[in-house]
Amino acid sequence: MNQALRFENLYGEELDRAIARLPLAWVPLGILERHGEHLPWGLDGIKAHGVCLHLAQRLGGVVLPACHLAGVHEPWLPDPAAARKLMAKVRDFYLSEATLRMLLEDTGRGLAQVGFRMIVFYTGHYPQLQIHVVNDVAQRLTAAGVAQVVGFDELTFFGDGDHAGKWESSIYLALGGEFRRAALRDEHRDRTGYWYSNSPPHQASLEFGQQALARISAHFEQLVTEHRKLLLRG
Repeated sequence: MNQALRFENLYGEELDRAIARLPLAWVPLGILERHGEHLPWGLDGIKAHGVCLHLAQRLGGVVLPACHLAGVHEPWLPDPAAARKLMAKVRDFYLSEATLRMLLEDTGRGLAQVGFRMIVFYTGHYPQLQIHVVNDVAQRLTAAGVAQVVGFDELTFFGDGDHAGKWESSIYLALGGEFRRAALRDEHRDRTGYWYSNSPPHQASLEFGQQALARISAHFEQLVTEHRKLLLRG
């Protein structure tokens, strides 16, 4: 098993050698968002970073630091004033779509300039607007010949997912995170910023999270194998 290479911990030419071995960059994306009382505010970025480290240990590549300010969301309510009031109460905040697009585009182009030929935008935050922006930027950068850029989110991959529920809690458990099961309260059910009845965190398990990680690993093992010649061309 390889030791995952964290970009921020590399010294000088260690980056050059890492890129020469496999010019693959893992980019974990998240946002600071309430996940009930049982999971941390930074769950999405922590989860994405943990999964990227898990993948890099098995497949190689360099993992960027988690970005905890890389998330957007559709308007919660049609009335902007009411939406702002709700967000202030929940204490969530998001970027504008334009800001996220610029961040991803500049990150992709910068990593390609450094020498990475494949870039994975792994977003642990996955409302539909986030999924659309991440995949659209990835496709545009790939089409422009910048690099082979891949957008990934758990909701699209599994065809299922949640906010602070069974899926996210289980994956966090599998990554060694602290899941505060005793903090779960029935009065938090179906409240914005907490968890929802269709996927309650009470059903979370280490085994379920490990199975999810195994499926993600198998997917990326196939993807990296398919692109290995491109990645290692002279």
